Amino acid sequence: MDNIEITVFDEIKDYKEKIYFFNFRQWAFAILIAGLVIPTYILLKDKIGEDATSYIVIAIAGIFGFIGFVKIHELPAEKILPYWFRHYFLFAKPIHYMSDEEYRLLHDKKNKRKVSKNAKLQTMDKKEIKELRKKQKQEKLLMKAKKKYGITENTEIMRSNETEQKKEESNELAQKLSTLTKEEQEILLKLLGR
Repeated sequence: MDNIEITVFDEIKDYKEKIYFFNFRQWAFAILIAGLVIPTYILLKDKIGEDATSYIVIAIAGIFGFIGFVKIHELPAEKILPYWFRHYFLFAKPIHYMSDEEYRLLHDKKNKRKVSKNAKLQTMDKKEIKELRKKQKQEKLLMKAKKKYGITENTEIMRSNETEQKKEESNELAQKLSTLTKEEQEILLKLLGR
């Protein structure tokens, strides 16, 4: 009698129906690779030469072949690429060696800064702390507004000087007008058209 061997998968999710040795994903990417590579080779071999074209075709086939066929730890490429990106680009920071003494000194400096700020805040009343924070918040908002509208200290000084000059001129004019008699004031008004 013949021995019949039955394959039992660990997980039911591991079973993929295969059509001529490939599953649906692999067939789709094989057709996509053929659809991209063959026209690319035909179009570019006369324009840039066979050597350069072959490198381009290999790159295209390699990328789509990796996405369609390769699994790493049973994860397809679209699930493994975000992990690689995170690992190599977002969290890839060089590790610096630091002795225990250097580490303690570094953290002591940070703790002293925190302690000094906290000591200042503890000596103040709650109302004073609120007022201080309110002033700091207003200063930050003022700085943001100055940056947004391009206002610098020089422009503020110039504006204040201009307003002072206008006030002085108007005071001088008022003084000159007050020295005029009523008749002269009426004539001046008629000349101005009022």
